[in-house]
Formats: sequence, C-alpha cells, structure tokens
Amino acid sequence: MEFIYSDRNPSARTAFVSFDAMHTVFEMILVNVEEEKARRLACDVESLLHSLQSLLDRHAAGSAFSMINAAGEGVAVGVDDELFSILQFCEAFRRGTYGYFDISALSVYAVAPPYVLDAEARTVALSSGHVMLDAGGFGKGYALDRVKELLAAEGVSDCLLNFGDSSVSGAGRHPFGDGWQVSVKDSADMFCLRDGSLSISGCMPDGKAHIVNPASRQMVSRDYMIAVEGRSAFVCEVLSTALFAAPDEMRQALMSSFDGYGYTEIRKCYSGI
Repeated sequence: MEFIYSDRNPSARTAFVSFDAMHTVFEMILVNVEEEKARRLACDVESLLHSLQSLLDRHAAGSAFSMINAAGEGVAVGVDDELFSILQFCEAFRRGTYGYFDISALSVYAVAPPYVLDAEARTVALSSGHVMLDAGGFGKGYALDRVKELLAAEGVSDCLLNFGDSSVSGAGRHPFGDGWQVSVKDSADMFCLRDGSLSISGCMPDGKAHIVNPASRQMVSRDYMIAVEGRSAFVCEVLSTALFAAPDEMRQALMSSFDGYGYTEIRKCYSGI
C-alpha cells in the first residue's frame, strides 16, 4: 500500500492511498482526516475490498462466484445475505435494461433467468449447466458504494475514490472547489462529481473488445466510450455496461427507468479517467 499524508495546508489536510485490488488499482483521497485515522481507514478499506474480491471473483478458488459456477445446473448453493441481495439487484437490473446488463453474458448460451433465488433458504441455483456468472460488469461500482458507506460511517465527508480509471466516486467537495472535477484522458469531457459517481465503459486501452452483447453473444467494438453519471457507482457501472452493449435506438428506453442518471458518448476511445 502507498500512503502519503500532507498537512502543509492546515485547512486542507490530505491523505492519498493506493493499492492493488480486484485485478486493478484502487486510489483514495481523504480530506481533513487526522493522519492516524486516515491510516486506519486505509487499512479498513483495503480489507473490505479484498473481502469483496474473495466474494465476487469467479477466478479465485473458494470465492462465492466460483462455487456457484462450479455447482452446475439446479444445485442450490447457500450464500450470505450480502451476496443474495447482490444477485437480487443484478436480476432486477437484467430485466430493467432489457437484458443488456447480464452477469451471465459470458455463458455459452443465453438463459433467462440465468439463476433461481430461494429467499427462504437463502440459496442460488444456476438455471443451466451452461451458465457462468461474472461480476466484471458491476464489481468495482458495488465496491465503491461499500467504501463510501464505510467512510461515511466514520464521519468522512470529503473524499474521492478511483477504481481502475473506469469507475470513480466523489463525496462532499474538493477543498478548493465545488465538488470533484474529473477529466477523461485524451478528450475534452469533464465531469464535476457532487456526492456522485461516474462509470466509463468501452474497449480496453489497447483497443481490445471485452464487453459482450448478451443478445448476440458477440463482443462489442465501438469507436467511442459510454460515461454514466449518477449517485450510485453500482448503478453507474450497470448502466454504462448496458448502454455500451445495447443498440443506439434502445438507449432512451433503457435510461427511462433510471431517474437521476445520465450518459455521455466520449468519442476518444481506449482511455480511462
């Protein structure tokens, strides 16, 4: 972990934190938090993100997602309340985005719904042996919302969180400005986050397509990115993924169910925040 603390300006004491998590880099700026507390919060956040990775990473042996995927068709797998709620939200988002957000998009065949939840038993069972669940379309956003909750409970009012240069969330304000100004590399696009979040979906920095259209099961390649801004980082990631995959003519209908969220096409691709 990298931890840098500056109290040169007593009115804007700042902590910068950076570490690897969920196969990318997480960065955090805390404003006007005592150094000892900032160090403790950095460790708490790192622990939280590693626990979420062990829950959501389908590649990690023993993770909840890997065990569900390995169970096979119709085998009920017990999950904790947090994962059960996540799966409930993901299924609601699948329906609410006309299927263009689908955590089973990497499966060989489309199955709807891809899994069945039992609220009383707190279990999940795959609808087919061909289904594979993947948290790549929402994991960083969900993690950012959890970090914001942790920091708010600790009395932190002003912070900026960046996950992998594709999902960012700001609370409160920059010490010398209104909100947090976030720019997009190699473009003129600028966003000001005031207790809000931003997610950008597109091709990889090297131009490789990695987002699947759940309807066609084909990788989506476009010459622009989609940026979604709104309160929840989780919802922003869901919507940016769905909008990038969906045909242009579906976007207005898709967004109509999500009040308080807006999207922007960023024409300069292959770059992050």
